[in-house]
Amino acid sequence: MPLSTVFTDRIRPEKAARYREIVQQLAKQAVEKKESFHWTAHETLFGEINTFHYVATSDDFAGIGARGEVGELFARVLGEERGAAHMRESADCIASQEIEISNDRPELSYAPEAGSPAERPYASVTVIRPRPGHLEATEELLRKIAEAIPKVNPEARMLALQPLVGDLSRLWTVRPVATLADLDAQLAPQQLLEQAFGAAEGGLIFRTGLDAIESVQRDIVVYRPEMSNPG
Repeated sequence: MPLSTVFTDRIRPEKAARYREIVQQLAKQAVEKKESFHWTAHETLFGEINTFHYVATSDDFAGIGARGEVGELFARVLGEERGAAHMRESADCIASQEIEISNDRPELSYAPEAGSPAERPYASVTVIRPRPGHLEATEELLRKIAEAIPKVNPEARMLALQPLVGDLSRLWTVRPVATLADLDAQLAPQQLLEQAFGAAEGGLIFRTGLDAIESVQRDIVVYRPEMSNPG
């Protein structure tokens, strides 16, 4: 059961430059020391700006426990005294934090091969909140979208995840692309479904799924290699 831990930092605008410096120093030292705690950093370009997401993957909760907490990471990489100082300074830059653990939902995804963030550094991230009692109908909509993608645009990708820790009332998807221009080729869900299954069936799938959803939020993020220790 592959797990993705997403650490989200929302930064005070006046502290953004210093925050970047701190994380870049940590990432640089982590790469040089071959630190085993690996992560990729992603910044929101469109949506809730001054927001950074750090994604770390593991096979299970035992793996999450083995890599330790963020404070331990700072101490290992920067040393006890410097690490503690950097932790305090970074905390002063942060308006709010959130940690979510999600598991992959491959049956709701279309990702025929693994790819690195460097290959597709931009991503459209969509958070979907089903109406109470309508999770299965929402999952079916995602399942049909994943089935439609290779019929219409085989180069596109969609990864679906579901929180195990955090807000359990939602699902989220990631659509990675090489450039922002590639988003122009991604059809809206209704158009995608109608092209893949025909206007009547595709339209019905979309309307049924839409009725099951309470809210949808989409952001566009970009991979920040200089703030990452991808391994």
